[in-house]
Amino acid sequence: MSTELGQIKPLALWCLHGNLQTPVVWDALKLYLQQQRCTVQVHTENLWETLAESCEDWADQFCQRVQHRGDAQRVLLGYSLGGRLGFHAVLHRPDLWAGAVIVAADPGTADGRAAQLDRDRAWADRFLAEPLAQVMADWNRLPLFGGRPGPDCDISPYRQAISDAFVCYSKGRQADLRAQLEALQSPPLLYISGSNDAKYTALGRHLACHSPNIHHSVISKAGHRAPWDNPSDFNLRMLTFVNKISERYSLAF
Repeated sequence: MSTELGQIKPLALWCLHGNLQTPVVWDALKLYLQQQRCTVQVHTENLWETLAESCEDWADQFCQRVQHRGDAQRVLLGYSLGGRLGFHAVLHRPDLWAGAVIVAADPGTADGRAAQLDRDRAWADRFLAEPLAQVMADWNRLPLFGGRPGPDCDISPYRQAISDAFVCYSKGRQADLRAQLEALQSPPLLYISGSNDAKYTALGRHLACHSPNIHHSVISKAGHRAPWDNPSDFNLRMLTFVNKISERYSLAF
């Protein structure tokens, strides 16, 4: 059955922010897509208002919310913590997604889990016991970020939820998803890393080498916070990916 182009529902982009962020970090991307006349409806998820007991529980609840919206086709975008949760959502309901973009997210490992959980519990305690400004300053000094500032957002209303999330979503409690991701045949998955983020560039390269369904793209002059270190490059790659998915969907009618 054919459908007139004007009757096709726009593609829906579901955006998941990272740790110590809020959905406002995606405002610039949303504006860019609008300026480029990209026919995509952008939804942003507030992870601190949808806390679950584990990554798996969150993915199940999130996918139910997404399906309830009734969008025709959906693309998932997740950064760091949001990317790890995004991995779980795609694996939980691959049929729900037309595509996924994962930025600098760890698919999990079987090594060092106990030590990682201990570190995350220590951060969880600090978020409740110490001045927020000091904890944030220490967080931003982590070598992972390469001295680059993160996007501005107010996380002060969510201190308890963030503290809980450090434990609930700890990589120390996360399963190793690499084998499942490498076996995934759909939806197409784009993994993005910054050129100065050696750890996550290596992870992206590994995933792409072991699965024809996963493509790896490196953002130049960017570290772990690639979407904000080099927004022009990142936004262009998002536009390209979303347009490809949208064109594929339109041709199906």
